Amino acid sequence: MKPARRHYKLNDDVINKVRFLAEYGAPLEHIAPAVGVTYESIRQWLVNAKGPDATPQEVALSVAIHEGRAKGGLRLVSKIAESADNGDTKDAQWLLTHAPAYRRHYSDNAAVARAFSDGVQAAVQGLQAAGLTPDQERAVLLQISARTGEKLLPSD
Repeated sequence: MKPARRHYKLNDDVINKVRFLAEYGAPLEHIAPAVGVTYESIRQWLVNAKGPDATPQEVALSVAIHEGRAKGGLRLVSKIAESADNGDTKDAQWLLTHAPAYRRHYSDNAAVARAFSDGVQAAVQGLQAAGLTPDQERAVLLQISARTGEKLLPSD
């Protein structure tokens, strides 16, 4: 049997501070020095928390981060709803779309995808207007398709 890991710095006080900082959207790179540990330590504890030999402190740290981020996201969403009644949502919206802990869920990644797709379509229209031979046009469309992942030609 493998000897249990001992955590001299990972204790209830650190876990509570991590939960609080995670609630306000702090990235792990900022949380670590704020609670007096290295980023590598927190990262390793979180990796360990997913394994079969996880210590109770490592599991509690992982849970604290998830609970803190969830609580912070809900708090910001409720602030947006409350502010919307008063006609002002810019601060909370900015935080939701820019805070590392929340932007994946609340930023408008779809707008980026739409802009990319529109750019590809504009390039295709430009090629059609350029007066290339069908073989030249096909070759260029195949290169654009290979580089962007967009399906531009029908399947043969």
